[in-house]
Amino acid sequence: MNESPVIGNALAGGAPGGGVASTGVAGTGVAGTGVAGTGVASMGGAGRAVAGRAGADGGFAGGDAVWRWPGVAGALLAVAATAYAHLAAGGLVDPMRTLISDYALLDGSALAMICGTITLAMGSVWVAYGLARVDPARSAAARVLFLAGALGLLLTAAFTTDAAPDVVSAGGEIHRWSAAVVFTALPCAGWMLGRRFGSPALTAVSALSVALLATFLAAHPGSLVSPLIDGPDYYGLVQRLLVLSDTALVLLAALTLNRGIRGGGEGRGDRVLLFHRDAGGRPAGGAATPAMFTGVTRSSKTPIDDVSASSLPMGMGPA
Repeated sequence: MNESPVIGNALAGGAPGGGVASTGVAGTGVAGTGVAGTGVASMGGAGRAVAGRAGADGGFAGGDAVWRWPGVAGALLAVAATAYAHLAAGGLVDPMRTLISDYALLDGSALAMICGTITLAMGSVWVAYGLARVDPARSAAARVLFLAGALGLLLTAAFTTDAAPDVVSAGGEIHRWSAAVVFTALPCAGWMLGRRFGSPALTAVSALSVALLATFLAAHPGSLVSPLIDGPDYYGLVQRLLVLSDTALVLLAALTLNRGIRGGGEGRGDRVLLFHRDAGGRPAGGAATPAMFTGVTRSSKTPIDDVSASSLPMGMGPA
């Protein structure tokens, strides 16, 4: 049997007799092309497994690439609108001692604040949609949290807060609890994605958001410890930093979307498991033949036909 190595990002296939797809140095995995009956599995260092089924359709094993710019644009427009609201309000709102929601109570800044909130919600929805495309199996919890954050943002835009110091209306209560959902859901979703896709920046911003949320709750005038730490003097600034960090979180999540196709950086030490069948359709040799991603082999005579089910996690074997 004549075998030839394929070095680096290997993609062999399309010719009659079989096709192979392997992972590259950066962990990039592409499900193979070729005739039906050919399979490949890519095993990641963190337990990641992507099963490839060769056939007429081919394609990415982890999903299809999605545009990142709608999510990025939603976050950037939110930053621009919020900055404009601050400038339009002039000296009418104290950024150190009042909440950011107070800009929605002024004629000059209300529209900008509402539009910024809605665009950030749309960016969160796009991130959830992108996760459903690139990583549908393991991103369900993060998608729910991004959608919950988007719904909370829309509700805060629809129901404005009451003028300080107290919340006295039903709309004000809806606004308050919707904001609580936003400040809780987005950091949790960002933390999940940072761990899943191996993004230190996303993980760090999510941790920063949690720290800012804890500081904001402690400094809020309604907190028991607020008088002890002079919270009313700066809790408005802390809230603005919290909103900025959550906006940056949506931006980074949108930029990270397509890493789900490449396995999210979990492909260090990837290897490809190939399984040969004999002429009678039975597994040849009874075991998979491992090949490091820098040297996967392809037989010119014996087609690679299946993936060893014992070499994959439960549910990832060939159908």
